[in-house]
Amino acid sequence: MGSISREILGRVRESLRAVERMLHTEPVVLIDARGRHWMNSEAKKLLQRRGIREEEFLEWVRLGAVHLQRLSYQDLALHMLRLPGQEVVVLLREGCPPEAPERRITHRERQVLRLLLRGLSNKEIAEEMGVSPGTINSHLDSIYRKLGCSNRLEAAFTALRCGWCYRRRSPEEAPKGPGA
Repeated sequence: MGSISREILGRVRESLRAVERMLHTEPVVLIDARGRHWMNSEAKKLLQRRGIREEEFLEWVRLGAVHLQRLSYQDLALHMLRLPGQEVVVLLREGCPPEAPERRITHRERQVLRLLLRGLSNKEIAEEMGVSPGTINSHLDSIYRKLGCSNRLEAAFTALRCGWCYRRRSPEEAPKGPGA
């Protein structure tokens, strides 16, 4: 083994030791290749203090872990590290900028984005939501405008990266009336 290999291996070992130390002091989530998770008490306290539903947060993190993107969820920054066995370590940090009011997406637009993230076509999204494909196109046009995107893939990744699909709704944003 060459000196460069030993140097790299030494840095990797130190990084893993740092992750191990963080398990006791920082909010951390571990996700394995099957999507199973473990969350330390610091992470649970942080989510609880923020009023973030654990199931929605974990669903969103699992999607992001596939791509290992640097993501945010509301004003939390997530830093992801893939380990050799395909497990992912997610470190949570507070203090990302919140979503700008002019970019706020509606409940129905969030539904469309969630279904986009699942890989559904416009027709399948329309069937799932009980609306016409034309309505989905209108929602997508609005989403593209609000997110500054030009296509569905860019919109889905922007929403995923910024955490807008799973942001907790205020009472004013809650769906109202039939079909909302």
